Amino acid sequence: MRLGVECGGTFTDLVLLDDSGRLAATGKVFSTPSDPSLAVLEAIGALQAVDLRGAPLLHGSTVATNAVLERKGPRLGLIVTQGFRDVLELQRHDRDVMYDLHYRKPRPLVRRELVREVPERLDAGGKPLIALDERAVRDAVAELAALGVTSIAVCFLHSYRNPANEQRVREIVSEIAPALDVSLSSEVVAEFREYERASSTTVDAFVKPTVDGYLSRLERSLAERGMGELSMMQSNGGVVPAAYVRRRPIHVLLSGPAAGVAGAVAVATAAGIDDIVTMDMGGTSTDVCLVTGGRPQITTESMIDRIPVKLSMVDIATVGAGGGSIAALDPGGMLQVGPRSAGADPGPACYGRGGTEPTVTDANVVRGLIRPGHFLGGRHTLDREAALSSLGVVAAELGRTPGQLAEDIFRIANVAMAGAIRLVSTERGHDPREHTLVAYGGAGPLHAAAVADELGITTVLVPPHAGLMSAYGLLSSDFQRRFAVTRVDELDGLAPGELAEVFGELLADGMAELAEQGVGPEGVVVEQELDLRYRGQGFELTLPVPSGVSPQEAARLFHETHAQRYGHSTPDKAVQVVTYRLTLRVPRTDTSLPAVAVEPGERHEALPVVIGGEERVCAFVWRASLPPGFSVEGPAVVEEDTSTTYVPPGWAATVDEATNLRLTRGA
Repeated sequence: MRLGVECGGTFTDLVLLDDSGRLAATGKVFSTPSDPSLAVLEAIGALQAVDLRGAPLLHGSTVATNAVLERKGPRLGLIVTQGFRDVLELQRHDRDVMYDLHYRKPRPLVRRELVREVPERLDAGGKPLIALDERAVRDAVAELAALGVTSIAVCFLHSYRNPANEQRVREIVSEIAPALDVSLSSEVVAEFREYERASSTTVDAFVKPTVDGYLSRLERSLAERGMGELSMMQSNGGVVPAAYVRRRPIHVLLSGPAAGVAGAVAVATAAGIDDIVTMDMGGTSTDVCLVTGGRPQITTESMIDRIPVKLSMVDIATVGAGGGSIAALDPGGMLQVGPRSAGADPGPACYGRGGTEPTVTDANVVRGLIRPGHFLGGRHTLDREAALSSLGVVAAELGRTPGQLAEDIFRIANVAMAGAIRLVSTERGHDPREHTLVAYGGAGPLHAAAVADELGITTVLVPPHAGLMSAYGLLSSDFQRRFAVTRVDELDGLAPGELAEVFGELLADGMAELAEQGVGPEGVVVEQELDLRYRGQGFELTLPVPSGVSPQEAARLFHETHAQRYGHSTPDKAVQVVTYRLTLRVPRTDTSLPAVAVEPGERHEALPVVIGGEERVCAFVWRASLPPGFSVEGPAVVEEDTSTTYVPPGWAATVDEATNLRLTRGA
């Protein structure tokens, strides 16, 4: 057996597969933000009748993300090359809002007085120019330790080409202050761009104690239950053992959202759909991702709380529009939905856990789209009167009825989600109308058709057990490791075999690291990518390249990709290769697709729902009673234990052979 448990901001989801890879059990409990492991153990504890001895746990969590967002971490020190003390303070000259006269730079994770410079210097090729002053290193470490620093980041100039000096610093730290955690930039990000590399290394060092403590508590509890190995989802969509996460915790910053994308891709691929937009709407936020040709878009640079993170990760855009997003009036008296969220505690007003402010979930309860007695399969009854009361306060200020305000909240949330989808599609040269929207998460299917209308998308796919898709994605994800090295060269100046030579070096290093983790060469899939740019450009495009690619072929692929992304290319201009990227992946083949176990007997009702400012009769059907081939026209609501699907007027829903719900818009 194998367990997948994903911790979201509001709910923690569990999926259990049997030895044949088929669905054996599911679970959903309220998250415990103060210590996410408590919700994990509660969900596991609910499987009392199941023998979990030896069962491995695959886990996705926001524990690293929350540590950065809340600035809850160790007192952090930074050691840099002499002359580069202010690398985190200077940052970049671009800003979120160009003409904001009150703009403030993001606050670094390291206070300036805890940054130490040491004499050492490499040239851009990694050749030593100034030897490392080990006495200065010892003094710096001793000073930082005396100031209460418990974790140290090290970032030397050009160390991605020659890590020897950084490695020597770690040895010195282990000699004189062995209790300190150390993160080296040459290991966290072996790529150029000093500020982003330093920033990423400080993030890794900052979250390391928090992640290590979390994993230790969780592993200890799993061992007490006799369970097997703990693995974690990475931000790039692959799974790795917890031991690796301890060394590189930065890789799990977006582990939960990446798991959902992996599950959605598996379901869509099996349904014969390669081009999709994923939409994961939970209680706190909505995560969207573009997938083309069955491959999620990958980014090598991202932000967390305005702090740059240079890391390969699934390109996910997040918007503060979830079921718990709070509706309130801004200073100008306009209705705003999110980004503030009621979260799991106290949660929406209708949860009856102390919340009083109106949320998206409260709006859907007031409209009648969510039935109070059917939430979580009836395990948690919602309070409709509390939802009405919460909306009533804001509605009175706007001169609206609670029902009208509920529709306003619904529409505003949908516009925000559509904007996030445009960010990952239209603004990157892709037409969302040519993609299928795959909706999951507890609230995703409820809003999916309306969001699709905003974008001109005509087909929506709702997987079985949509509210548990991220947990399922953990179990369907491949083991994966990514490696990268920066070497700037013009393609025209490279010999035919030079690209293959660098990839060969990366492959040898990667296979050696996999061997240390107990992974043999059998079944390993090798994927290659290059970061390319025109000479003079400041940033690159990352594109996949085949094995043995020649410099001329790489240049042609770049011109085509540049034209597709930006609408133009310059074939007569020199192209530079900047970074080589290698992915080693071990595909998982022992996971069956989720499916709805169809129960005998129909469970259909007709009830009033607020649509267009008035009550209309709407069909309510129980998803587990719908056999393949069943079809219903909107307005309709399809209910299940962990999610609810709304089929608006003008749309129809059909159950396919895999028990997916396919929503299609009429002409």
